[in-house]
Amino acid sequence: MPTIPVDPRCITPDWLSEVLEADVRACKLEQIGIGVGLLGRLYRVHLEGGPGTPATVVVKLPTADMSARTAICEPGNFYLREIRFYQEIGLANPLPPARPYFAAFDEVTHDFVLVLEDLGRLRNADQTVGCSVADAETLIDAIAGHHAYWWDNDRLASLTWLTPMNVPPLSDVIITNFKAAWPVFLERIGSDMSPAMRDFGERFPSAMQWFLDEFVRPPATYVHGDLRLDQLFFPIGPDDPPLTALDWQIGAKGRGAYDIGYFLSQSLTAETRRRCESELLERYTERLAEHGIVYPREQLRHDYRLAIAWCFAYPVLGAGSLDIANDRQLELLRTMLSGATAAIEDHDALSLRPD
Repeated sequence: MPTIPVDPRCITPDWLSEVLEADVRACKLEQIGIGVGLLGRLYRVHLEGGPGTPATVVVKLPTADMSARTAICEPGNFYLREIRFYQEIGLANPLPPARPYFAAFDEVTHDFVLVLEDLGRLRNADQTVGCSVADAETLIDAIAGHHAYWWDNDRLASLTWLTPMNVPPLSDVIITNFKAAWPVFLERIGSDMSPAMRDFGERFPSAMQWFLDEFVRPPATYVHGDLRLDQLFFPIGPDDPPLTALDWQIGAKGRGAYDIGYFLSQSLTAETRRRCESELLERYTERLAEHGIVYPREQLRHDYRLAIAWCFAYPVLGAGSLDIANDRQLELLRTMLSGATAAIEDHDALSLRPD
């Protein structure tokens, strides 16, 4: 079994030869995705070698932000979830990931490594600019197929590492870190929020468990959990899949509307979302129906409102719990916040609370 490199300097031609089962004679690393990915480090590795050696691969390692790693990623089992996804599901998933060459996780230290195909040849859109309607339609079709496949699927219960959203340790990690992140978030990017949104954030921790409990009411599916534009790749040629998705770290068992609410509220501009939102929700319903699944429209819209409100947690946690790597990451978090607050206000999601 190849070792898990704890430092990018450990990614050598010999190590790559072993994990790729190829004759790698030279390699050169460049860090990519800074300010795009938030909880890991990505390196594009340029390779020279014998027949069968790919020109490039992408290596993913844990974040260098030790505070985020020890407070969020490790206790929430984020890295374990992603590695198990690649080891047990991978390309068999209806919404495909990048092809995994190698995936390993250390149960004791939570060190991990992923060696993935380089998706640089595909089209990737910028979340700070916003998703087009056409790309949003592609996303809806792809995530509906993924949700339909796992919808009340017997295999879903066998994925012991894929826990429901409302149970510890995942629920405790999110709630505890939201409370700690809130004052830092306000200082960094939240000072211009409306009084109503600030009040919502202040009382949100007391309602977080209720939100999570709502998301796990049957029927359950495999929720991606971090479905946002920066992590999606669209086809260039006819043989490319309609959509490829990265970052399976926050996957969980829950209601399908979670992914829809998160994506539409934070990856589309408010103007674009308002223009196509109803049609996209109807499209999701229709695509599920094609697989024999009935998601009643009123229930979908209720769950969608819940997801919009809950996913306000993402920009708060991102801005209040993580080291800010560069201006692009700060702009991403501001984009997520502005999209979340606009959607919350549009759908009167501030009024959602336990009875």
